Amino acid sequence: MKKIISILAVAMVLVLSSCEKEYLDTVPTDSVSGKLIFSNTESAMVALNGIYRALYLPNSTWFGTTGNVQQNFGIVSHNMVADLMGEDYVQAEQGNGWFYFDYRYDVRSRYASASWRCYGLWNFYYKIITNANYVLASKDVITGDPNKIKSIIGQALALRAYGYYYLTLFFQHTYIGNENAPGVPLYTEPTLIGAPRGTLKQVYDRITADLDEATTLLKAAKDAGVARAHKSQIDYNVAKAIQAKVYLTMENWTGAAAAAAEARQGYALLSGDAALYSGFNDIKLSSVLWGGEVIATEAISGGWGTFFCHVDPGSTPAVIAANGYGINSRKCLDAWLYGQIPSTDKRKQWWNTTIATPSSTGPNKSHAQFKYKYKNIADYTGDYIYLRAEEMLLIEAEAKARLGQYPAARTLLMELGAVRDPNMA
Repeated sequence: MKKIISILAVAMVLVLSSCEKEYLDTVPTDSVSGKLIFSNTESAMVALNGIYRALYLPNSTWFGTTGNVQQNFGIVSHNMVADLMGEDYVQAEQGNGWFYFDYRYDVRSRYASASWRCYGLWNFYYKIITNANYVLASKDVITGDPNKIKSIIGQALALRAYGYYYLTLFFQHTYIGNENAPGVPLYTEPTLIGAPRGTLKQVYDRITADLDEATTLLKAAKDAGVARAHKSQIDYNVAKAIQAKVYLTMENWTGAAAAAAEARQGYALLSGDAALYSGFNDIKLSSVLWGGEVIATEAISGGWGTFFCHVDPGSTPAVIAANGYGINSRKCLDAWLYGQIPSTDKRKQWWNTTIATPSSTGPNKSHAQFKYKYKNIADYTGDYIYLRAEEMLLIEAEAKARLGQYPAARTLLMELGAVRDPNMA
């Protein structure tokens, strides 16, 4: 219990800063406090944008760690952890050890260290939850356009749900069959009082209730003409996308299919070589629902604490010369899975079997990924993509297949395949 209290004590500091320099104001953390920060919709959005900014920046304060910012760069770092702990994502070399301990399930001793994975995950998502709770606790004092207030509250609810969802994924077994197993502590108000672990069902009940309310509020705001200022922010489509992922985990196939279909409305699947081989480093891509735009002034010196530093295996001579971590620790596709991809499928070019790498990495042949590449190696930047329309299509297809609606599922897969493989058109 003392550990929970101390973790949340760190999480009580509300981050207030710019998310995107074109749209938002920067407010120093110590210049606004109490109810004043939520006195109107503009200041409340500054608070929310502080959360959004922290979702993609390497930041030891948000992660609650004393070091290893290089492996804690927002939610994309956690997505990579999940991939590396799967069966088809291979880390070819150990490098300096970042993420390799996750890959080989050799992190138990490090989980007790405040510098490593467990603390980073726990603090990060509870930080999201606590700061969202600050916004929600002040909903009755925010003044301004009622529809903008609905959008703000809806975003905060979706962020809280997102935080709890990822905590359950990393700290407990999946939902079905484990509903009565311990979940994580539940907090719906900003507080320093430690709480016991709720059951997994109680946590998911909170998640689904938050998303139900969030989607209702964000839909009303959308219908009233309130639009988000930037793709880094959550809107109705993003909230439905998060809901689709939650429902899929809960095996609520009908809910998952409906939410996923709604989420991708208005977004075009990526097509054409320019988009497919762009490096997936720009949130302006047509299928991106939600992502973080990383600008040069926010990049870590040397670029080590970034997603692209860890994954780009040398896509250009400049990247090879920079000798980033991805060159010395290549992220590869399982050879068996690579062999299942038809030669006519354009996605096969996302992996390369012959690449030039420093001799220290050993053989220069591997199924190294080239899907994700630096946007600008000069300042080590690239945007982080959180959700895409293609993922929603695949969720809908899987849900319909689980419901026995095989023709509908096949039609969806053919829709995606048509822009990837001419043989499926």
